[in-house]
Amino acid sequence: MKKYISIIALAMLSTVAFTSCDKDTEGFTSITYYPVLTMEGPVYDMATAGQPYSDPGCTAVLNGEDVTGEIAVVTSMNLQSPEPGYYSINYKVVNADGFSASATRYVLVSDAGDKASGYYTVNDDSYRDYSGIIYYGGYSLRVVGDGKGNYEISDLLGGWYDYRAGYGSAYALVGNVTIDADGNIELVDSFLEGWGDSANSLSDGKFDASTGKISWSVSYTDYPFIFVVNATNDNF
Repeated sequence: MKKYISIIALAMLSTVAFTSCDKDTEGFTSITYYPVLTMEGPVYDMATAGQPYSDPGCTAVLNGEDVTGEIAVVTSMNLQSPEPGYYSINYKVVNADGFSASATRYVLVSDAGDKASGYYTVNDDSYRDYSGIIYYGGYSLRVVGDGKGNYEISDLLGGWYDYRAGYGSAYALVGNVTIDADGNIELVDSFLEGWGDSANSLSDGKFDASTGKISWSVSYTDYPFIFVVNATNDNF
């Protein structure tokens, strides 16, 4: 008798399980094919202010079918007459079950005569001086102007915490500076989100328009740490 009761209970549980599974998948197709996006052109691009930007765009494939026409594009950038700044262009396509694929392009827009704005690589002669000098380099840096002599530098520490320590972009010391006609750099303000603090001071700031080299020395924290950053504009 116990054996029969056990069989009946098992049958009831199986029915509940199948019913629950049906509820969980209700509204979904039996097989889900995920969209695949392929971005054309560079991930990090440049554009000239006031001139139309030709977006290389993306292609999308879903189960072997070209669904490029279904891609939604979102950006705050005026593609016909962009203003100086740093913009993202997001591409997204969604399948019938609501699963999506996305990609993002970043575009740095600068005035035609603005040689300081651009993507930089930190030189290997950069260093941190605190109880001994440690050299580092090879990290990415971004300098973005507003067309009025004001610039944002993506990390005044040259990637020390962001890339070298691997803490991520929240630990980049973002700096707002001015660069005058002679290439002299002055600090306006700065902020490191991860620790909620800023630089003490910036000195020896210089941009060389003939070589695309930029450099500065920044004092950070009360200890203090001294970072000497030298970088080269990748577009030169």
